Amino acid sequence: MKKRLFLTSLFLALVLQACATTSSNAKTAAGSKPKWISDPAAACSPNELCAVGTGASLKRAQADARNQIAKVFESKIKSSFETTFIDENDTSYSKVKDYISDESEVILESVEIKETYETPTDVYALAVLNKPTAARITKQDIDDLDQKMTALLKEDTPAAAVQLEKLYEERRSYNRRYTVLTGHPMDEVVGYDQVYGNKKDRIGKRHIFLTVAGKPNTAFDQAVRSVLKENGYTFAASASESTPKVVISFEEEEQYIKVKGFVKYAYHFTMKAPDKKGQMIDVLATTIEESGRNQQQAFKNALSSLKDYIKENILNLNF
Repeated sequence: MKKRLFLTSLFLALVLQACATTSSNAKTAAGSKPKWISDPAAACSPNELCAVGTGASLKRAQADARNQIAKVFESKIKSSFETTFIDENDTSYSKVKDYISDESEVILESVEIKETYETPTDVYALAVLNKPTAARITKQDIDDLDQKMTALLKEDTPAAAVQLEKLYEERRSYNRRYTVLTGHPMDEVVGYDQVYGNKKDRIGKRHIFLTVAGKPNTAFDQAVRSVLKENGYTFAASASESTPKVVISFEEEEQYIKVKGFVKYAYHFTMKAPDKKGQMIDVLATTIEESGRNQQQAFKNALSSLKDYIKENILNLNF
């Protein structure tokens, strides 16, 4: 009887030990990190791109995951660019690659957080980029650029030729993004030969005689010249029938300001050029208000704003 009780007790002890061992193993398995943390690609479908981010909080982990997606995607685009341009011996790579890093923000619009995992010290997040969604966004961007380029191709100013080149290089970077997402590029509406042939025909063939009205102002004169030069205009020493006279002015008017230690000025800018009848007319005009700790600082700020204004309106010039 005692032997049977001993055997029964021994059996129960073994059963309880086995149950305890099973329970401990289950807890360890449940506490192990998901596979996607070390291998995010394993959690992706062929239409997705995945990356993992970490942080001390869920918000930081999600932000890091989105940034990692952008880095992975940017790396794929750059790799695609370098391979293509090395094969084609394309010297414009240095121009096009500058646009690549600007695309991360757009790409992040297509990213969502698919999984998260928390440990006592860290939080992990799995970010997923949906390629078809990102491709649709990219196609819309390319279609918009194609429309702008088609319109610029019809303009005969050097500024239009310069803008056309910039948009073309931007489009090439977008097209490379589209290629990485879909596996094939979008056909060009405006081609390389058209863009650079148009630039060759326009740049350097628009000479003007630029002069400042009133008191000479070297800084003002140079600021305006720099923008015009960037957009294909060249300068002559005097005016003629083929070289129009362009007169610029920048009148300063002090303004009242309540803030102690600061001054404020209004700068009235005009640019005059002859119309088809030879009459001088305003081709650009604006008023810029700037403040600073002194007149020199306000004037410097005004010149920076003026250059931006001329760049924004450069396509309105046709002299």
